[in-house]
Amino acid sequence: MKINHNITAQIANVNLKKDERRVSASLEKLSSGYKITKAADDSAGLAISNKMRTQIRALNQASRNSEDGQSIVQTADGALNEVAAILQRIRELAVQNANDTYTVDDRASSQNEIDQLLDEIDRISSTTEFNGKGLLDGSSSRTVTSNIDGIQALKASTEVPAGEYTFSVNTAPQPAVAEDVEYTIPGILYLNNTTIEFEEGDTDEMAESKILDVCSKMDIDAEFAGNSVTFTTKAEGANQQILIRHSSGEPNEIFMGLDVEVELGDGFSENAKVSTNGSHITIKDNGGFEMLVEIPSENPEGSTEGQEVTLKVYDAGYMGMQIGGNENQMLNMNFDEISCSTLSLRDANGQRLVNVCSSHGAANAIASLDSAIERVSAARSELGAYENRLEDTVSSLDVASYNMTNSMSRIMDTDMADEMTQYTQLTVLTQAATSMLSQANNKPQEIMNLLQGI
Repeated sequence: MKINHNITAQIANVNLKKDERRVSASLEKLSSGYKITKAADDSAGLAISNKMRTQIRALNQASRNSEDGQSIVQTADGALNEVAAILQRIRELAVQNANDTYTVDDRASSQNEIDQLLDEIDRISSTTEFNGKGLLDGSSSRTVTSNIDGIQALKASTEVPAGEYTFSVNTAPQPAVAEDVEYTIPGILYLNNTTIEFEEGDTDEMAESKILDVCSKMDIDAEFAGNSVTFTTKAEGANQQILIRHSSGEPNEIFMGLDVEVELGDGFSENAKVSTNGSHITIKDNGGFEMLVEIPSENPEGSTEGQEVTLKVYDAGYMGMQIGGNENQMLNMNFDEISCSTLSLRDANGQRLVNVCSSHGAANAIASLDSAIERVSAARSELGAYENRLEDTVSSLDVASYNMTNSMSRIMDTDMADEMTQYTQLTVLTQAATSMLSQANNKPQEIMNLLQGI
């Protein structure tokens, strides 16, 4: 029996401290809900769970990004729905005015409505945005540059590989021109099936005023020289026509404009095909390759005829959506510019290409509007594909986040039932250790009893 060192009490105290630490750790797990509260609990598990937590948060944010992308696509699609409705109304007016029961003044009333509707299309194009970012004004479409001022690519589909594309302008677009058309006072001048009547007593100024009034409605410039006039359409292209019918019985004369003509060079395949419409050319090839280029008759360098054009297409300009939790997991959405220019309803100078003030102009307008409606429908179809893909992306990301959260939970989260069982056991052990420590501390008292002879 010893009094300097109470080994039994020390052993009980050591075990009590162990039990208290284990009780404290169990309480920490029960109160926090986490099985790993510090690196010492499970260093490997902590490292793995931190990686998982990072990935889970990234997946959740990518899911929110994808939902934002859906909202962007829906915004653009809503705007294009209105553009399609406007085009349908313009086409209805074109069909109405292709009927020769209407006078030029009647058709001018319809043309006023069409002009307002065209302005609305451009307004929708320039003002449709999401969080300050334009969607239909070309700012979110592929970047294409040209080496010639004034010649620009209005569209390059996503299937066009990045690189340089060259072509030469063989013929610049030209307006329809009817030179030196004579008229008499009194007399009748037939212009595009519209009768301009000059009465006895009309002065030259009055006659010119009547001609200018009709020409202004038909988008035709008139230049007078004595009793003759030269007519020139304001717009360019083979769709532009001036029909002169003579009352003297001479054959009718039809003067047509010219579409731009180009010859493709480097970058285009042998299968590439070119279609022209005034100053616009459309180049199509296999696999969805499509480019829309505007080539005016003149630019700062003079006539565009004979010029060599190089277009450089970049893999840039898209609206990129981060739809994954890691680097380069992007969806590039290409929002084509949808305006009167890209729909071939106005040229680069803002001159309208839809004029229903003559039956020929109304007939051409129907064909142009069919093409514009088809282009808008194609753009909406592409947006629909984006939206469907984003919807699937959101579902996929949510499932991945759920499964990874479940895996991290098995590593990090406390099994409350199991931990409570251990806590109860540790509490009993602590109480027992405390009791044994009390008993061990009573042993020196037995020595005192021995020394006192009791």
